[in-house]
Amino acid sequence: MRIDSRTNIAVIGVGGIGSNLVGSIASALSTGALVESLGGVNLALIDSDLVEERNLLLGQRFSHKDLGKTKVAAVREAASGFESDLLVIEPMARDVRQPSDLPDSDITVVCVDNMGARGVVHGLRGPWLDLRCAGDAYLALDHTVDPSVIASLTQAQGEAQSCQLAGALESGLLQAGFLAAAAHGYQWLIAALRQRAGMDNAMLPVPRSSSVTFGALGRLPIDNEASTHV
Repeated sequence: MRIDSRTNIAVIGVGGIGSNLVGSIASALSTGALVESLGGVNLALIDSDLVEERNLLLGQRFSHKDLGKTKVAAVREAASGFESDLLVIEPMARDVRQPSDLPDSDITVVCVDNMGARGVVHGLRGPWLDLRCAGDAYLALDHTVDPSVIASLTQAQGEAQSCQLAGALESGLLQAGFLAAAAHGYQWLIAALRQRAGMDNAMLPVPRSSSVTFGALGRLPIDNEASTHV
Protein backbone atom coordinates (compact mmCIF):
# COMPACT_ATOMS: atom_id res chain seq x y z
CA MET A 1 0.00 0.00 0.00
CA ARG A 2 1.61 3.25 -1.15
CA ILE A 3 0.94 6.43 0.81
CA ASP A 4 1.56 9.33 -1.56
CA SER A 5 2.33 12.00 1.04
CA ARG A 6 5.47 10.12 2.04
CA THR A 7 8.90 9.87 0.39
CA ASN A 8 8.92 7.20 -2.31
CA ILE A 9 12.08 5.13 -2.93
CA ALA A 10 12.39 2.51 -5.67
CA VAL A 11 15.09 -0.18 -5.65
CA ILE A 12 15.34 -1.99 -8.99
CA GLY A 13 16.98 -5.39 -8.65
CA VAL A 14 17.27 -7.31 -5.37
CA GLY A 15 20.05 -9.76 -6.19
CA GLY A 16 23.59 -9.51 -4.83
CA ILE A 17 23.64 -5.73 -4.42
CA GLY A 18 19.94 -5.01 -3.92
CA SER A 19 19.11 -7.72 -1.37
CA ASN A 20 22.01 -6.65 0.82
CA LEU A 21 21.19 -2.96 0.41
CA VAL A 22 17.54 -3.44 1.40
CA GLY A 23 18.47 -5.80 4.23
CA SER A 24 20.73 -3.10 5.68
CA ILE A 25 18.74 0.07 4.97
CA ALA A 26 15.35 -1.17 6.19
CA SER A 27 16.19 -0.68 9.85
CA ALA A 28 17.37 2.90 9.22
CA LEU A 29 14.10 3.68 7.41
CA SER A 30 11.84 2.21 10.08
CA THR A 31 12.18 4.87 12.76
CA GLY A 32 14.08 7.99 13.80
CA ALA A 33 14.06 11.74 13.34
CA LEU A 34 15.14 11.66 9.68
CA VAL A 35 12.28 9.45 8.50
CA GLU A 36 9.81 11.24 10.75
CA SER A 37 10.79 14.57 9.16
CA LEU A 38 9.96 13.09 5.74
CA GLY A 39 6.54 11.83 6.83
CA GLY A 40 7.61 8.21 6.39
CA VAL A 41 8.94 6.17 3.46
CA ASN A 42 7.39 3.91 0.82
CA LEU A 43 10.06 1.45 -0.35
CA ALA A 44 9.25 -0.28 -3.66
CA LEU A 45 11.26 -3.41 -4.55
CA ILE A 46 11.23 -4.27 -8.26
CA ASP A 47 12.56 -7.55 -9.71
CA SER A 48 10.92 -10.34 -11.72
CA ASP A 49 13.36 -13.14 -10.78
CA LEU A 50 12.72 -16.15 -8.55
CA VAL A 51 15.14 -17.30 -5.85
CA GLU A 52 17.32 -20.15 -7.14
CA GLU A 53 19.85 -22.43 -5.43
CA ARG A 54 22.80 -20.63 -7.02
CA ASN A 55 21.66 -17.31 -5.53
CA LEU A 56 22.41 -18.71 -2.06
CA LEU A 57 26.03 -19.32 -3.09
CA LEU A 58 26.53 -15.84 -4.54
CA GLY A 59 26.04 -13.81 -1.38
CA GLN A 60 22.47 -12.82 -2.09
CA ARG A 61 20.48 -12.39 1.12
CA PHE A 62 18.22 -15.42 0.82
CA SER A 63 17.89 -18.76 2.59
CA HIS A 64 16.74 -22.25 1.57
CA LYS A 65 13.17 -21.47 2.67
CA ASP A 66 13.07 -18.75 -0.01
CA LEU A 67 13.70 -21.09 -2.96
CA GLY A 68 11.00 -20.68 -5.61
CA LYS A 69 9.67 -17.40 -4.20
CA THR A 70 9.97 -14.16 -6.08
CA LYS A 71 13.06 -12.32 -4.90
CA VAL A 72 11.04 -9.23 -4.01
CA ALA A 73 8.66 -11.25 -1.82
CA ALA A 74 11.56 -12.96 -0.05
CA VAL A 75 13.40 -9.67 0.60
CA ARG A 76 10.23 -8.00 1.81
CA GLU A 77 9.50 -10.94 4.13
CA ALA A 78 13.03 -10.77 5.60
CA ALA A 79 12.67 -7.02 6.21
CA SER A 80 9.05 -7.13 7.37
CA GLY A 81 10.07 -6.86 11.02
CA PHE A 82 11.17 -3.30 10.30
CA GLU A 83 7.88 -2.21 8.72
CA SER A 84 6.16 0.41 10.82
CA ASP A 85 3.95 3.47 10.57
CA LEU A 86 6.98 5.12 8.98
CA LEU A 87 8.04 2.36 6.56
CA VAL A 88 5.93 0.51 4.00
CA ILE A 89 7.70 -2.06 1.80
CA GLU A 90 6.00 -2.97 -1.48
CA PRO A 91 7.26 -5.90 -3.61
CA MET A 92 6.72 -5.57 -7.37
CA ALA A 93 7.57 -8.74 -9.30
CA ARG A 94 8.23 -7.28 -12.73
CA ASP A 95 10.96 -5.98 -15.04
CA VAL A 96 11.75 -2.35 -15.82
CA ARG A 97 12.03 -1.75 -19.54
CA GLN A 98 10.25 1.60 -19.94
CA PRO A 99 9.33 4.54 -17.66
CA SER A 100 5.78 3.26 -17.16
CA ASP A 101 7.21 0.17 -15.43
CA LEU A 102 8.38 2.35 -12.54
CA PRO A 103 6.15 3.61 -9.74
CA ASP A 104 6.29 7.35 -9.02
CA SER A 105 9.49 7.72 -7.02
CA ASP A 106 11.39 10.57 -5.40
CA ILE A 107 14.65 8.57 -5.23
CA THR A 108 15.63 5.58 -7.38
CA VAL A 109 18.44 3.03 -7.06
CA VAL A 110 19.14 0.54 -9.88
CA CYS A 111 21.08 -2.58 -8.88
CA VAL A 112 20.10 -4.89 -11.74
CA ASP A 113 22.53 -5.62 -14.55
CA ASN A 114 20.20 -4.71 -17.40
CA MET A 115 20.88 -1.90 -19.85
CA GLY A 116 17.18 -1.22 -20.45
CA ALA A 117 16.51 -0.65 -16.76
CA ARG A 118 19.61 1.51 -16.42
CA GLY A 119 18.57 3.61 -19.39
CA VAL A 120 15.15 4.25 -17.85
CA VAL A 121 16.74 5.32 -14.57
CA HIS A 122 19.33 7.54 -16.28
CA GLY A 123 16.46 9.48 -17.84
CA LEU A 124 14.77 10.31 -14.54
CA ARG A 125 14.65 13.88 -13.27
CA GLY A 126 14.95 13.08 -9.58
CA PRO A 127 17.99 11.78 -7.67
CA TRP A 128 19.12 8.33 -8.80
CA LEU A 129 21.99 5.94 -8.19
CA ASP A 130 23.34 3.21 -10.51
CA LEU A 131 25.28 0.48 -8.67
CA ARG A 132 27.32 -2.17 -10.49
CA CYS A 133 29.93 -4.75 -9.51
CA ALA A 134 32.27 -7.36 -10.95
CA GLY A 135 34.41 -9.54 -8.71
CA ASP A 136 35.82 -7.43 -5.89
CA ALA A 137 35.21 -4.13 -7.71
CA TYR A 138 32.18 -1.87 -7.85
CA LEU A 139 31.05 1.18 -9.77
CA ALA A 140 28.66 3.82 -8.43
CA LEU A 141 27.23 6.46 -10.78
CA ASP A 142 24.55 8.98 -9.91
CA HIS A 143 22.62 11.92 -11.32
CA THR A 144 25.53 14.31 -10.65
CA VAL A 145 27.82 12.67 -13.22
CA ASP A 146 28.22 14.10 -16.73
CA PRO A 147 25.74 12.27 -19.03
CA SER A 148 28.47 11.62 -21.61
CA VAL A 149 30.52 9.76 -19.00
CA ILE A 150 27.48 7.73 -17.95
CA ALA A 151 26.77 6.85 -21.58
CA SER A 152 30.35 5.79 -22.30
CA LEU A 153 30.59 3.58 -19.20
CA THR A 154 27.21 2.01 -19.92
CA GLN A 155 27.99 1.31 -23.57
CA ALA A 156 31.42 -0.06 -22.70
CA GLN A 157 30.03 -2.66 -20.31
CA GLY A 158 28.03 -4.47 -22.98
CA GLU A 159 25.98 -7.52 -22.05
CA ALA A 160 24.73 -8.37 -18.57
CA GLN A 161 27.16 -10.22 -16.33
CA SER A 162 27.29 -11.85 -12.90
CA CYS A 163 28.71 -10.03 -9.89
CA GLN A 164 31.16 -12.95 -9.58
CA LEU A 165 33.92 -13.55 -12.09
CA ALA A 166 33.77 -16.57 -14.37
CA GLY A 167 34.65 -19.77 -12.54
CA ALA A 168 34.25 -18.23 -9.08
CA LEU A 169 31.91 -20.93 -7.78
CA GLU A 170 34.08 -23.75 -9.11
CA SER A 171 37.31 -22.30 -7.70
CA GLY A 172 35.85 -20.96 -4.47
CA LEU A 173 37.25 -17.51 -5.32
CA LEU A 174 34.09 -15.64 -4.27
CA GLN A 175 34.51 -11.88 -4.14
CA ALA A 176 32.70 -9.06 -2.38
CA GLY A 177 32.24 -6.19 -4.80
CA PHE A 178 28.47 -6.56 -4.37
CA LEU A 179 28.80 -5.84 -0.63
CA ALA A 180 30.95 -2.75 -1.29
CA ALA A 181 28.32 -1.51 -3.75
CA ALA A 182 25.55 -2.12 -1.20
CA ALA A 183 27.49 -0.17 1.45
CA HIS A 184 27.89 2.75 -0.97
CA GLY A 185 24.17 2.58 -1.72
CA TYR A 186 23.29 2.62 1.99
CA GLN A 187 25.33 5.78 2.61
CA TRP A 188 24.08 7.43 -0.59
CA LEU A 189 20.43 6.81 0.34
CA ILE A 190 20.90 8.27 3.82
CA ALA A 191 22.53 11.37 2.32
CA ALA A 192 19.81 11.70 -0.34
CA LEU A 193 17.11 11.53 2.33
CA ARG A 194 18.94 14.12 4.43
CA GLN A 195 19.12 16.41 1.39
CA ARG A 196 15.40 15.92 0.82
CA ALA A 197 14.76 16.86 4.45
CA GLY A 198 16.83 20.05 4.01
CA MET A 199 19.44 19.06 6.58
CA ASP A 200 22.84 20.77 6.70
CA ASN A 201 25.99 19.03 5.43
CA ALA A 202 23.98 16.40 3.55
CA MET A 203 26.57 15.45 0.92
CA LEU A 204 26.19 12.47 -1.39
CA PRO A 205 29.12 10.00 -1.46
CA VAL A 206 31.36 10.74 -4.44
CA PRO A 207 30.57 8.62 -7.54
CA ARG A 208 33.44 6.18 -7.88
CA SER A 209 34.99 3.01 -9.21
CA SER A 210 36.77 1.06 -6.51
CA SER A 211 38.28 -2.34 -5.79
CA VAL A 212 38.16 -4.05 -2.39
CA THR A 213 41.58 -5.61 -3.00
CA PHE A 214 43.42 -2.84 -4.82
CA GLY A 215 41.72 0.27 -3.43
CA ALA A 216 40.25 3.21 -5.31
CA LEU A 217 40.82 3.11 -9.05
CA GLY A 218 39.98 6.74 -9.66
CA ARG A 219 37.42 9.46 -9.23
CA LEU A 220 34.75 9.97 -11.85
CA PRO A 221 34.18 13.51 -13.09
CA ILE A 222 31.34 15.44 -11.52
CA ASP A 223 29.77 18.48 -13.18
CA ASN A 224 32.61 20.30 -14.94
CA GLU A 225 35.55 18.12 -13.96
CA ALA A 226 37.21 17.21 -17.21
CA SER A 227 39.16 14.01 -16.70
CA THR A 228 38.79 10.52 -15.31
CA HIS A 229 41.10 7.59 -14.56
CA VAL A 230 39.15 4.33 -14.24
